[in-house]
Amino acid sequence: MQETRTVVIVIIAVIIVLLFLGIFFLITLTYYNSQKRKLMNEKLLMQSTFHQELLKTQLEIQEQTFLNISQEIHDNIGQALSFVKLNINTVDVYNPEDTRAKLLESKDLLTKTIQDLRDLSKTLNTSFIQDIGLAAAIEQQLFFLKKTGLFVTSFRVSENIYKNPPQTEIVLYRIVQELLNNIVRHAEATSINIQMNYLADKLVIRVSDNGKGFLQSSNPGEKNDMGLGLKNMLSRMTMIHGLISVESAPGKGTTALMELPKQTQ
Repeated sequence: MQETRTVVIVIIAVIIVLLFLGIFFLITLTYYNSQKRKLMNEKLLMQSTFHQELLKTQLEIQEQTFLNISQEIHDNIGQALSFVKLNINTVDVYNPEDTRAKLLESKDLLTKTIQDLRDLSKTLNTSFIQDIGLAAAIEQQLFFLKKTGLFVTSFRVSENIYKNPPQTEIVLYRIVQELLNNIVRHAEATSINIQMNYLADKLVIRVSDNGKGFLQSSNPGEKNDMGLGLKNMLSRMTMIHGLISVESAPGKGTTALMELPKQTQ
């Protein structure tokens, strides 16, 4: 009788333990699935946010490109075509040498204009960054600024150039573009320098000017153009796992330093 009671107690104990283990397993499985869904949703949200930010960046690049094209057509292409028109209007058919010289000059101007238009057309799509490379795309931006006659520009790039993923390079290009816009709009600079160092483990980009500089705030989100712009750049560099720092002081120009770990495509 005593043995039977002991067996029953043991069986009940085993059943209770099994039920407890079963309940614990179900709770653990439910929690695991919940966390898994949460992480998946966060991942999807991050991917969605990244793609939205990337699309926004591409649109900003295209908008700036249209502004560059408009300025280029007005300042250079329009001027070249005006010279061609002037040459044609002043051709003296009774002076063969003068006519020949003016026609040759007009031909050279038209050839240059056609090439300029071709170069501009390549920048209408952000895929040009992938086609010609980040370094060449940035150098092209400096070339446009130099052609205005308002800036002396300098561009240096190290050897062993490599490509990061296209999305990363689009974001980097936009940040450099935004830095150059700030220089043009606010810095009152006459000189702009960009250096790109492709190191074994990271890419370092340095953008500096000799402008008026500004008094740095401890709060990068301060409500002014520079503060909000820097906050936007910080956000975008974080998105591609990079870093950016800006150093400036009144009368001493501004230097922006970007560092991006080397990434595989």
